[in-house]
Amino acid sequence: MFFAAGPVEAAVTNASLGITVDTPEVRGRVGYGDMPSVLDALEGLLSDGREWLLGAQFSALDVYLGSQIGWGVLFGSMENRPGFDAYVGRLHARPAARRAAELDDALATGGA
Repeated sequence: MFFAAGPVEAAVTNASLGITVDTPEVRGRVGYGDMPSVLDALEGLLSDGREWLLGAQFSALDVYLGSQIGWGVLFGSMENRPGFDAYVGRLHARPAARRAAELDDALATGGA
C-alpha cells in the first residue's frame, strides 16, 4: 500500500503536471525512478498469473491500488499495460463491486 500511496501517486501527479524525470540523478532523488519504472512494477505484479495483487486472496490492496490503476487508465494518467484491463475487469466483476455500482447509479438518478 505504501508503493501506491508514495511512488505511484507521485509519478502520476508529476506526469500530470508535466514534470519529467529524465536524468539518472533526478530519478534517484524522486523516490520512484520514473513513470515507466512504476508502470513496469505494476505490470510485473499483474503478469505472473496471480488473480489479485497478493495472490489468490482479495485484499484492501486490490481496492486501493486497483482503483488507482482503473482510474489512471480510464482518464489517461497511466499508460495501459498488459494485464491492467483484465485485472480491473476482475475488480469490477466482484459481487460487492457490482452492488456498489448499482447503489451509486441509483443515487445518481435520484433513486435509493
